[in-house]
Amino acid sequence: MFLSKLDIFQVRNLQAVQLSCHPQANIIFGANGSGKTSVLESIYLLGRGRSFRHRDLRVVVNNDADELIVSGRLNREVSGSSHQLGIKRTSKGQFEARVDGQSLQSAVQLVSELPLQLIDAHSFMLLEGGPLQRRQFLDWGVFHVEHTYTEVWRRFQKTLKQRNQLLRHGRMDEAMLSTWTAELIPLCEQITDFRRSYLGQLGGQIQAALSAFDGLGEISFEYYCGWDNSRSLQEVYIQDQARDIATKTTNHGAHRADIKIKVDGQPAADHLSRGQIKLLVYALKLAQASHYREKSGESCLFLLDDLPAELDYQHRGQVIAYLNDLGCQYFITGVDKRDFESLLEKMPYKMFHMEHGAASIDETTGIESL
Repeated sequence: MFLSKLDIFQVRNLQAVQLSCHPQANIIFGANGSGKTSVLESIYLLGRGRSFRHRDLRVVVNNDADELIVSGRLNREVSGSSHQLGIKRTSKGQFEARVDGQSLQSAVQLVSELPLQLIDAHSFMLLEGGPLQRRQFLDWGVFHVEHTYTEVWRRFQKTLKQRNQLLRHGRMDEAMLSTWTAELIPLCEQITDFRRSYLGQLGGQIQAALSAFDGLGEISFEYYCGWDNSRSLQEVYIQDQARDIATKTTNHGAHRADIKIKVDGQPAADHLSRGQIKLLVYALKLAQASHYREKSGESCLFLLDDLPAELDYQHRGQVIAYLNDLGCQYFITGVDKRDFESLLEKMPYKMFHMEHGAASIDETTGIESL
């Protein structure tokens, strides 16, 4: 799938930007502060209903406006269909999302419409950050290939929230706690089964992606389900009850899961250089895209913020080649167009110049040779 057209209004310093997009390679260059990353942020808003730069979307609305609007024309490869997506956020926090003119109930529905992969300066947190980032990595993949996962996940989140609210009460109703615990256990087990299955299926794609890059060593993965799996989760919760009451939270379960990623038997975050960590992150995300295409027949869309700062010239070429082989549409930002020209000289692409929040198509590079 790919975006053929993108319209952005009042996102940060972008007052009105309209892009006719290439189905694969789209390069956005310009000086710092020109609005390059805001274009990627706008696409992310369209696919997620939120920003990857700030939790409070009110600050994403242009200072001189009351609302932001992003819309795009999405083309699907398998069905040959075309759909109009749109979102609106106001400075007061109101949110609207539509697909083909029909209102959506939540931003979650946007995620299934426009699968996005983002790689930016913070993506190394997938390895160096806490377990949350690695759980999100897994859940992105499971969500997009297992249609029943969303409902299980929602029930799990609701049940966990209810159990934790009960634990935070001053007086404990142990019968009620047992009820919520009994409901939580099978949901934790279902989520664990989904995640383990997905990680197992992803192994081949991970190895294929790693083989496209140089010098990362032997990678291995170990899934920690969030509790000692030598015992049943019911036993764990019985033993944990006094601790859960004392700490006022649920200490074990699928919300505590993690992936231990190792290189040559050592923790990857400790063993690899920063450049190698970034390269491994690329491999993991590309593997997810490959798996998604295998399962759905569709490609996902990549947002690569400041690729030249993330990777050296050789590895930039390897990433672009892998994206092209997958048939993914991608949007790459950078300061200098010369960082891309030799990488793209034998392939069709579009290049856009950002300046003072406005975009213009670059006419000097022999682009769009479709």
